[in-house]
Amino acid sequence: MDYVVVVVIGLVAGLLVGRFLTGNNLSVAGDVVFAVIGAVVFAYALGALGLAPNSGAGGKDVMAAIGAIAALFLRRVIKTV
Repeated sequence: MDYVVVVVIGLVAGLLVGRFLTGNNLSVAGDVVFAVIGAVVFAYALGALGLAPNSGAGGKDVMAAIGAIAALFLRRVIKTV
């Protein structure tokens, strides 16, 4: 159930970034894919390292949002280099 929330947060972050940021070579669908991948990978990595918050869904939501935003940021940085 937790990964469903992580995927939904990645979807929302990708839609928002793809909709409102310009200068994007990928479509909104590309941003959504990168955001979902970033959210899932970040959530899994922190869980595997034992750094995932165990206090409830709020911490995992923030963790997924950070992962999605970081993936989109890295894609834009790498694309401009």
